[in-house]
Amino acid sequence: MFSSLTKNAIILYGGLAMILTFSPLTAQEKITTLAGKGEQGYAGDGDAALQSQLNQTFGVVVGPDGDIYFCDTGNHVIRKVSRKSGKITTIAGTGKAGYSGDGGPATEAQLFEPYELRFHPSGDLYWVEMKNNLIRRLDARHNTIHTVAGTGEKGFSGDQSPANKAQFSRPHSIQFDQKGDMLYICDIGNHRIRRVDLKSKIISTWCGNGKKEPTPDGAKISPDTPLNGPRALDIDPDGNLWLALREGNRLYKLDMKSNTLHHIAGNGKNGFSSSSGPALDAPLSGPKGVAVSPDGKRVYLADTESHSIRAIDLSQSPPSIQLIAGDGKKGDGPDSGNPLACQMNRPHGVGTDPLNGDLYIGDTNTHKIRVIKGFAPEQAGGKTTLPALAAYAKDEFQFEGRRCIVSKPKQAAAGNPWIWRCRFYGAFPQVDAALLAAGWHVAFIDVADLFGGAEAMRLFDAFYPHVMAKYQLAEKPVMEGFSRGGLPAMNWAIKHPDKVRGIYLDAPVQNILSWPKEHSKPAWEKCKQAWGLTEETAKQWQGPLDHLAPLAQHKVPILSVCGGADEVVPFRKNSAILESRYQKLGGPIKVIVKASCDHHPHSLYDPSIILKWIFDIPSS
Repeated sequence: MFSSLTKNAIILYGGLAMILTFSPLTAQEKITTLAGKGEQGYAGDGDAALQSQLNQTFGVVVGPDGDIYFCDTGNHVIRKVSRKSGKITTIAGTGKAGYSGDGGPATEAQLFEPYELRFHPSGDLYWVEMKNNLIRRLDARHNTIHTVAGTGEKGFSGDQSPANKAQFSRPHSIQFDQKGDMLYICDIGNHRIRRVDLKSKIISTWCGNGKKEPTPDGAKISPDTPLNGPRALDIDPDGNLWLALREGNRLYKLDMKSNTLHHIAGNGKNGFSSSSGPALDAPLSGPKGVAVSPDGKRVYLADTESHSIRAIDLSQSPPSIQLIAGDGKKGDGPDSGNPLACQMNRPHGVGTDPLNGDLYIGDTNTHKIRVIKGFAPEQAGGKTTLPALAAYAKDEFQFEGRRCIVSKPKQAAAGNPWIWRCRFYGAFPQVDAALLAAGWHVAFIDVADLFGGAEAMRLFDAFYPHVMAKYQLAEKPVMEGFSRGGLPAMNWAIKHPDKVRGIYLDAPVQNILSWPKEHSKPAWEKCKQAWGLTEETAKQWQGPLDHLAPLAQHKVPILSVCGGADEVVPFRKNSAILESRYQKLGGPIKVIVKASCDHHPHSLYDPSIILKWIFDIPSS
């Protein structure tokens, strides 16, 4: 998932011991089906994923919105399952094999056997189309599809040239580096890993000489080093890549600091054993999927031809291997029981939940997505679940006739930092909860129905010194504006740029002529009243997008997280304009647009990127 660059962010920046350790699988884990009723076909969009028909499931990942995205390969589409509703939708592809649609809506494009998918840190979704011999992406900002690399013709060419002019031979797996600057591609037919510099768009061979020969342990990551069937890639929290060789039946760690490959698992022989033991001594059976646990201490393999899932425990010395799902025989289930008793049929995809460590499986020939749930965080390498806001003491009081809340950490961090939630206290609270755990206060005054107008600003001006004095808070809060809360967050920061540490916005309203005018007549009437507008004078209304200069002059950093499919507060009418204008003024701004995500859910499922951004802002 795109948050790979921040797996250690909370520990590094907030002092929170949130990543725990590995222990063996226990009886409490259960395997269940997330999507597919086991009938090959293409049906079910808009309904419960468990009743859908799928056709050969491959790569699976958890998206930045928390939904589960996967390649429905035989149907030539990308689909997702809503974590909240359990419903399934198609987000790319028509269901017919082909190569068309670049520049248009992803659901009107033809794909040809998408095999694996990954989210870029920007929120764009990338995937491999094996039969088209190329890589494409869903541009979250415009909801359009584009070819990133490959011409659509099978071959080997194009190194040191634009990636969209290159030829591949059955590419299978992709992954990004920690910063999202580089895209790595398993070009399996050419026995190479290719690399695309996403800034220059130039492609090169990064590792592999095209020969089907064993890879020496400790060899350099180089175009001169042989790779026998480089099939699957993932990245660990330290930025190292992990590579599964299908034909080579081995797993390698690609150490990015030393620029060397290290043989970690698989003895090179094709076979299967249910016994645990040293990972280097174990036979493998054509592994085609690899996923690293959130703490980097466990590596999962889809051991495709043995119809099983294996796990390598890196906390052991030497690393050990364990069978965690399947019994080595082809079958279908049973679900809702011991994963070791659940038979599968040529699984190709594995993906981990970045928070709780749940393991998702593309069980290809049963036409299902399965999930092993019930891992304790210390077993799956997941982060501990952050306490809810209710776990922290809070003061609730009336101020100027308005409801106010101040949530207090168990122990305040140095300098008493705080975040000012400008609307919707308690909604999508993952960032607030993490900050409380890190010693921050969370403050809130309810300015409902004031839409960031003059009365809201008067209340904010009075509330600020009140909580500063009462709780001895830092001079500069981080403003937090969700949805319509983006108006008061930005307007108060513009009014007092010297009193603001940074501004975190989430699907923020920046233009009242976009929302509420175009979407809610009752809210529009209240908005006009709050701003003293008529229908005629509203046409000349000026808001935060027209007054960004003070923020830019003070170099106030802004982060805006948006949904690419948000029809309530459209990105292009709000944060896209904010980004463009603020950049022209020289202001620091970071924008993340979640592909295929609507107005909800707010924030990021794994909030580490947001937390890192906040903790990186100087306190003064």
